[in-house]
Amino acid sequence: MSTRDENPTVPAGATVAAARHRSPLSTAFRNVGIALDTAARVIFLGRDGVRY
Repeated sequence: MSTRDENPTVPAGATVAAARHRSPLSTAFRNVGIALDTAARVIFLGRDGVRY
């Protein structure tokens, strides 16, 4: 019977996010995109199109 060295405290598929840093301009652009997307969903789908 073979055994593998596994760390049970780390969930499967976990990735390290500490190395990911967005520039302030990228963050602002992303936030504007999210706001526009939400506004479009409210306009076209009504309040039922937005999940809370």
